[in-house]
Amino acid sequence: MAKKFFDIAHILVSLEILDEKLWGRISNLAPFEVGTASDPVLEFSQVEALGEEEPEPLLVSDDKGFPRITVAKTDRGEWFFTMAPLDDAPVSCRCICSEDFSKARFEVLERKHFAFSVNNAMMLVYALRTSSLGCLEIHASVIMKDGKAVAFLGKSGTGKSTHTRLWQENIPDCELLNDDNPIVCCRPGGEVFICGSPWSGKTPCYKKKEVPLAAVVRLNQAPFNRIKKLSGIQAYAALYPSVSAYRPERKVADGIHDSISKVAASVPCYNLECLPDGEAALLSYSTVYGKG
Repeated sequence: MAKKFFDIAHILVSLEILDEKLWGRISNLAPFEVGTASDPVLEFSQVEALGEEEPEPLLVSDDKGFPRITVAKTDRGEWFFTMAPLDDAPVSCRCICSEDFSKARFEVLERKHFAFSVNNAMMLVYALRTSSLGCLEIHASVIMKDGKAVAFLGKSGTGKSTHTRLWQENIPDCELLNDDNPIVCCRPGGEVFICGSPWSGKTPCYKKKEVPLAAVVRLNQAPFNRIKKLSGIQAYAALYPSVSAYRPERKVADGIHDSISKVAASVPCYNLECLPDGEAALLSYSTVYGKG
């Protein structure tokens, strides 16, 4: 057994795997590693076998071409998850975690999918565990500029990664923070920050950085470039679909509702209808940074 500790958006996470030679397969975690620690908020342990039958699922994700996740609950009240790399692929990982999502043990069924299994189990349970701690794990591509960050949201294929690339190509001194799963943190004083994470989709961008969130921009493809500021329920509605969570669980739902409300109230939110061109990047930049 080999155990390491990681600081992900100021949440201490421990991970224990069976074969220490496999750390190299999950090198995306390395930038977040910290020394010997105590009292992790979330504990993961790999086991040879869970030794339990899968309960009847409460939810099965059905997005074609994307990983398949099932959510279930045991008779003891523990959560039971399975993960497959594609919607029609065999299950590669099974995971059981405590009712409060603080302790999880998982088995990897296919060694070739070790990295997928570890990362997706951690990403899923992290989102659920931290939902009541002022954190939102969101699907977004995030660009940094002048010590602040802008998060671009949208459905898969909308062009989030393309838009942040266009910022880098057309606006000096921009830097990508994360390209898929950053963490938004609501601090007790009302400040909202966004942090890099070990999970960044197909783009290897794993940065242990935290910067103030200057704006949230939801993208929609269009034959023109037009941006509009959102307020109140519009801002909430723009954020809500991009948050990773299991909403039927009341504590999780309450936590994300509280955090989304705080972000919507304190961070400017926009809707950008756009083409995949440099003018769209310049429009969102000038609007957010007041350069127009």
